[in-house]
This record gives sequence, C-alpha cells and structure tokens, in this order.
Amino acid sequence: MPGTYTAAFRKKPYIYNNMDTQEKLAIDKILRLVAEQKASDLHLMIGSHPVIRLNNKLITLEEEKIITREFMSGFLQTILDPDQLANLEKNKEVVLAYQFQKQTRFRINVFHQKGQVAAYLRLIGNTIMPLRSLGLPSTLENLANLTKGLVIFSGSFGSGKTTSSASLLDYINRQRANYILTIEKPIEYLFNNQKSIIEQREVGRDTNSFEQALSYVTQEDIDIVFLSELPNPAVIKQVMNIATSGRLVIANLEADTIIKTLELIITGHPKDEQQQIREHLAANLAAVICQRLVPRIGGGQVAVAEIMTSTPPIQSLIKEGSLYQINNIILTSRAEGMVSLDWSLAELVKTNEVKLEDALQYASDPQQLSYMLRV
Repeated sequence: MPGTYTAAFRKKPYIYNNMDTQEKLAIDKILRLVAEQKASDLHLMIGSHPVIRLNNKLITLEEEKIITREFMSGFLQTILDPDQLANLEKNKEVVLAYQFQKQTRFRINVFHQKGQVAAYLRLIGNTIMPLRSLGLPSTLENLANLTKGLVIFSGSFGSGKTTSSASLLDYINRQRANYILTIEKPIEYLFNNQKSIIEQREVGRDTNSFEQALSYVTQEDIDIVFLSELPNPAVIKQVMNIATSGRLVIANLEADTIIKTLELIITGHPKDEQQQIREHLAANLAAVICQRLVPRIGGGQVAVAEIMTSTPPIQSLIKEGSLYQINNIILTSRAEGMVSLDWSLAELVKTNEVKLEDALQYASDPQQLSYMLRV
C-alpha cells in the first residue's frame, strides 16, 4: 500500500499521511542545529541520542531526546515520497538529496541496522564554491580548458571530491558555452545555466541506471558528461567510449590514492580485458585529482590533493601496468602540473594552515614530508 511502511516499524505501522507536530518541530530543530554549527554529518539511530560530526569529531547531542520509533517514523514522512518509501521497503536502503528550508541541502542515506531504520545525513553546501576558493592547486583551472578526455576526482568518502568536481563544472559553466549532462545518484548540487546548458539526471528518478543514461550520449549533442560515481566495469567501458568520441568526461571514484584509483578502474575487468582497458585509459585519461580533508588550525578542515596529469611517461606506465612507478613521476613533474600529496601538505604546514603532527598523520610518506620541511 503506498505510504505504508511496516518493515521498519514492525510493532507500529508507519502511516505516511500522519505526523505529530512536535515530532516535526524536533526534526527541524536538529537539522537547523547541524546547519548552524556547520557540522559535516548527522547520525540518527533508534535508542540513541543524535550524533553529529564537528571538526572531524563525533559529538553526542545529549540535550536532545533519545531517538524513538515515532521520531524516525516522522522523519521518514518528512524526507521520503511514496516512491522512495516503497524503494526503502524493497531494498532496505535508499539514498537521496533533501532540501531543508531554503538554505540547506543534505545527502541522506536511510538504511537498516539490527532490524530498525537508521539514517545518516551529510551536509551539502547550498551554493557551489568558486574553484579558486577551494585552496587546491591552480592545475584545476587548467583542466577547465579541456574539451575531451577523462578527468577523475577520487578520495575516500567525505573527502570533498563532490565539492571539487561541482566547482570545476560550475567554472566551465561560467567560462564557455557547452552542453553538459550530469548523471548523479543522487543530485547533490543544483546548477543554474550560465554560458552553458546543464541537464541534471538522477538515477532512480530520471533514468533507471548509469548505463541507460550513457547509452545515447554519443548520438546526442553533448559536450561534457559528469558521473557522480563509476559503479561497475560496464559503465567504465561506456565512459572510455565517450571520451574516445571526442567528449570530456568528469567522474568521481572512491579511492584514497591515485594508484588505487587506477587499479580500481583496471582490475574490475576480467584479466583478458585488462590490457585493452589499460590502453584505453592511457589514451584518454587527462588527469586524476585525489583528495583528503585534514584538520585546519583554528577549526574546520582543509582540502589537500595529489594531482596526476597525462604525459608520455605516465601513459607508458599505465600501458605496461607499472602503476607503482607513477608516484616517482608525480614527484618530479611539477612543471607538467603534477602535485604530490606530501608537497601539498608541506605547503599547508608552511602557511600555518595545518599542524605538522596532523600533516604527518595524513602523509603518504611521513619521512619524505619531514625532509621537505627539514624537520
């Protein structure tokens, strides 16, 4: 029955069209607190107080009431439409973007744990940050001039890669006239057409899958394609074909180093196909930007990135499968726009944005970072 969800609340069925006003006020209060405190995350679990992540530390909101089944019932009513509710009942999990009032946007994952519904919310900036304000190397602006090839933003979950890729797209949007297609799950940042036309399609709402949305790209008047993820080898093959056709593809991928990013793309395919994938990747890859967020002096976090651009030596190593030699090329290729993670961390320490002990904790090679800083 549409609007009725019983799996999450076995003792008390969830009625979509009925919610206590006090529960709605309690939900709004917590979401408002997250926005005002600029907390990055919110965790809601039945039987526990709400928990937020602030300055990379988990904080229990003990002054708020313990989450009840009734609260979660009201929460679902607030954020889910009937289709999403049915999807939750069928698949036990649903991911969506939610606009709270006019100022705040959340990415929300509703899921099950111990037979109960729980939710994880990540705060999304309501406006797209200008590319130059991210504090990342100027190489990113050069990528905005690309008209073909593949650019990958990678990093672990919550590393800021979605923010950076959105900033690059918005920079292109303001600089030149292109037709841009985004395929996202879910749509997080909302774009307004400037010089470009941007069409945003959400998997599950506007298209059934990434594969389906990509299947007609080469036959349409599209200059740039953005994907919020590369979910499987079939999509990666489609992306390679689109890049080969003379279009620019920008994609996000969850991996915490450049080497792991390349390995994920290649090793997800059967062994007899991996050489062909390496060749296509070498021919089409324009850059990989791998990000991390590190604690900033005075509070908050700052993005730090390692960047690999496509050069003949990089292309050769990818073809040969000698991926672990790529780090040496990055270290010695600043003139080609490459930046190592440890160099980026060293610069942040020198400008007093990051403490040395924090930089060493996040470094790929702490000894090398110490040498860069002569400590």
